[in-house]
Amino acid sequence: MVEGSDLPVIEASEILERIEHGEPVIYEHVAIAGDIDLSRLDLPFIHNERSGDMSTLAHVLASRIEIRNSDFLGRINFVNSIFREPLDLSGSTFRQEASFKWATFDGGARFEGASFLRYASFRDAAFLKEAKFQEASFFAIANFGRALFCCPANFVSASFSELCANFLEASFRNDADWTGSRFSGTANFNSASFGGSTSFWNSYFNAEASFQGAKFAGYASFQGVLLLGNADLRATSFQEDLNMEFAQFRGNAIFIGTCISGDATFFRTRFANVSFKDATLNGMVQFSEAIFGQADFQGAQFGGKSSWQASLFQGDAGFDGALFLGRTSFPTATFLAMVSFTSARFQEEAFFEGTVFAKTADYSTAIFQKGISFAGATIDKMRLLKAQISSQISLQNAEFNRLEARWPVLCNHLRYDGETYLSLARNYRNLEWFEDADDCYYHYRRASQAAKSFTIQEEQARKINWSKLLDGLAWISCGYGVRPRYTVFLSGFFILLFAFLYWQGMGIVVEPLNGSEYIQGQNEELTFLDNLYFSAMVFTAKTQVKWYPVGVYRYLATLESILGWLLLALFLVSLGRTMIR
Repeated sequence: MVEGSDLPVIEASEILERIEHGEPVIYEHVAIAGDIDLSRLDLPFIHNERSGDMSTLAHVLASRIEIRNSDFLGRINFVNSIFREPLDLSGSTFRQEASFKWATFDGGARFEGASFLRYASFRDAAFLKEAKFQEASFFAIANFGRALFCCPANFVSASFSELCANFLEASFRNDADWTGSRFSGTANFNSASFGGSTSFWNSYFNAEASFQGAKFAGYASFQGVLLLGNADLRATSFQEDLNMEFAQFRGNAIFIGTCISGDATFFRTRFANVSFKDATLNGMVQFSEAIFGQADFQGAQFGGKSSWQASLFQGDAGFDGALFLGRTSFPTATFLAMVSFTSARFQEEAFFEGTVFAKTADYSTAIFQKGISFAGATIDKMRLLKAQISSQISLQNAEFNRLEARWPVLCNHLRYDGETYLSLARNYRNLEWFEDADDCYYHYRRASQAAKSFTIQEEQARKINWSKLLDGLAWISCGYGVRPRYTVFLSGFFILLFAFLYWQGMGIVVEPLNGSEYIQGQNEELTFLDNLYFSAMVFTAKTQVKWYPVGVYRYLATLESILGWLLLALFLVSLGRTMIR
């Protein structure tokens, strides 16, 4: 018996002797005293050339080894060993260093529930048939660097110490399952390759988790994973779908240069700080109800539809130079800090309906090749300077305090909505962009006029729509009060028109300078320029004592004078509105 233990004691030499003679080694609930070191045995050797150009001499074990729920008191040395038969050490405790470096498990390896109290090395090991480590506990460094798993790898509910779990360049050619596993220290999966489905569902990472340069050929699930330290997935490749819904990244989440070929789901994922800079997401992307601290998507490429519905950005968010190839939607998303889409490109529709921009939203030099909607959005400050909008933009029911977008950028693309146009006009006046304000108001009135019909239905009869006619008169006479030149042009037209009428009808006479009476035919000597002069004098209410109309032209002159007064008053009002701000 071992002191403090009720287990019967078996000497390590007894086990080594059985192994040397190729006999089965089957024990359960025993304590093994002494070191198990195969280097002391006379076993056949073969060349192991598994790792490419590297070649080592390996011991060949023909024994079937089953030592379950036992206690290994000494060191374990199975370095460069080839296990032809299954190895089952499940439930056992390794109190000293256990080394399976360069071991090859032809018949499978079972370590379920095993406890490794000291350094455990499976570096360069090969698992060909079965690799079971579920509920295994590693209390020191666990080293699986460059290990090869040709079979499904089962690490369900396994726990790793605060020292390190090393899977650097490990190769998982089949499914790998870490469901519910716990990493108290650094988890190193850099340059690892995963050939089948991979699951870290509900796993826990207390320190840094690094997957830099790793490759996932199958479906990858990180659902519900909790990462308290930094998560480094830069340059990681996901060739199928990636699922990270409900995951929590308490440290920095780094996806710089990451490539996701399939769909990516981040539903209700929480990020403290995240960077997808220069990342490529080729499938559908789901960030609905996700929560972000600082978020950097600079230069990221979204190949399919991307949804950010009800997502919350608590810190600055950057999408500068991002490329959205599919439909993009941010409905009811909230940006509490600054967000930048500078030079971003949207090749399909972009929807920001009901989105809240609490601080500055910068879309300067952004390119929108299809429609964009900010309907119902709440905007504190937005910049659309030098943005390129190729299709329709909607600001219907949007509330904005400051919108920096020159009217030529929005002109001919703004979806008609009276309230939106008037809000924009007020916005331009507040910015002291008076020319843009006038242009916006003018286009609003033109769109409003175009929407009206010439007749309206009242009771059982159709009547003339006087509103449309009055709108037309306001357009022609003064450009709705923001185009004074229209009044000048109309005044010139009336002067020419009445001059032509006076000239054709010979309705103007000139009293002789010597005071003699008017002689019939004397008005035939007046040229068109004379009549034009008279018309201008009448229009501007200048009295000509020696010139006066005769016959019916007296009434025309009176009408022209009235029109002149009206247009002069209209001109002064329009001029005052555009010149005096």
